[in-house]
Formats: sequence, C-alpha cells, structure tokens
Amino acid sequence: MMIEQSRVAADTLVVDIALATDLRSPTDARHTVDAALGVTDESSRQNVLLLVTELATNAVVHGRPPCRLRVRTGAGRLRIEVSDADPRRPEVLHPGPDVDHGRGLLLVAALADDWGVDRARRPAGQDGKVVWAELPYPPPASPERGVSQPAFGR
Repeated sequence: MMIEQSRVAADTLVVDIALATDLRSPTDARHTVDAALGVTDESSRQNVLLLVTELATNAVVHGRPPCRLRVRTGAGRLRIEVSDADPRRPEVLHPGPDVDHGRGLLLVAALADDWGVDRARRPAGQDGKVVWAELPYPPPASPERGVSQPAFGR
C-alpha cells in the first residue's frame, strides 16, 4: 500500500492512500487515518474510523482496481472519499436479521452527515466512481460533563 500525506493549507489535511486488493487494506487505511487525524473525542474518532473501514472495504470487495482513499479536512468538514474503476453505483441493501453482511452503506448513511456517489473520470478515459461521506471537523465538542459524585463513601 502506497501512502502519501501532505498538509495543503493550515486547516486542510489530505490523506491519500492507494488501497491494495486484499482484505488487510481497509485495516491499514484505518490505522493511517487514525494516526493522521488525531481525533481525541472517542465517539467521533470511532465514527470516522468506521466510515473509513466501510467505504474502503466496499471498494476492495465490490469495486475494481485501482482503488484510492482520500481524507480531507477544511471549512469545518471532514470528507472521506473512496474511488475505484467500477462505474456501477453501490446499492443500499436492507438485509434480514439472519444475514451477516450487506449493512455497510446503511452504517455510512447512519453515521455521516451527508454521503453520496459521484461518477469519476479516470486516466485513459476509464469511468469509475467516488463514494464519499462527510462529517463536521473538528468534531463538535462533547457536552460539558458535570462534576460527578462518588457512588460510595457518603
């Protein structure tokens, strides 16, 4: 997996990862994004990493190489984009309770503020697609927690 990272502007971080065609690639992408973003709010961090994992897994399993993951921050948003060379749009499935797969895009829709699929022109005139998801960035501050009282000792 080739990894490229650069700061484009003071508030815009770009993570650009070529995804290999094996099932370890989404996990590698998840670790790279986690290290690059440094989100400290655990709930927001887990949401970002789950979105990265789901979108990368969909591209590796259902798309056509080459696949890339890009993560951008700026203008108060975090955008996760996964591109591949297959022009077919992914379908949002509604699997039954006994099915153990097919819920990835339902998770994306539930976790992201916005998401979608764009057609992408690729080198050599080959069409493909970009599946993307957006969240607020930096994440909104967690609600202030009041001073907790000990559960014992009174």
